[in-house]
Amino acid sequence: MKQLQLVALIAMAICVGCEATNQTAGMGNQEQKRLAQLQRQQQDLAQYDESEQNLWNSQVDILNRGTNPAIKY
Repeated sequence: MKQLQLVALIAMAICVGCEATNQTAGMGNQEQKRLAQLQRQQQDLAQYDESEQNLWNSQVDILNRGTNPAIKY
């Protein structure tokens, strides 16, 4: 009987140890936030086609460089 209890105790300790390492090996909070942000960016970019992105980028370039005579085009 004592041997059976000892085997059960060792098996239980192994199972509890495996559970603890699985929980800590999971994704951290920062990693979850980073992945969520990447997904949001991908969804935002999916709304616009390439021509709209090019138009937006050209307008930003004009605003950034168009009013400063020291910057050449």
